[in-house]
Amino acid sequence: MARWYVLVDADALAGWRRLTPSLRQLWDAVGDLHDQFPDASVAVVADATLKWDLDEAEQEQMEEDVVARRLVYPPAGSVGGQAGFLRKAAERAEALGFRPVLITDQRVPGIPVCRVRRRGEGWAFDLNKAEVHGDSNEKPGTGRRRRRRPVA
Repeated sequence: MARWYVLVDADALAGWRRLTPSLRQLWDAVGDLHDQFPDASVAVVADATLKWDLDEAEQEQMEEDVVARRLVYPPAGSVGGQAGFLRKAAERAEALGFRPVLITDQRVPGIPVCRVRRRGEGWAFDLNKAEVHGDSNEKPGTGRRRRRRPVA
């Protein structure tokens, strides 16, 4: 069986069941993912606007994570936005012989999406139960709920 290539939508895990996203929550979840699937390759992709939803200390940390290549932003003007970028990354991983799976709250047709749940203080990932939603010809990115910014 091919090795896992896990695409993590940073926005989804940082904001999972929170009013404001947390970079610490994201990295805790990614750490648990590495513990559960140590042989998996993991790529963390964030929408650049996530930075502005974080508290000030975490904004600086996010910039350090980008410089260190722990997370990437989709290039500006990516066809289909972040969802389109994720789909292209999954297609490339598959072409290289990996088994791609996506962790997100978006609808990205044609890519298996993994369910995530909390288990006590940790995170549980069901990579083997990932499901494909929609066909690969469907427009990516439809169906995601955008976070509302708090009014100052």
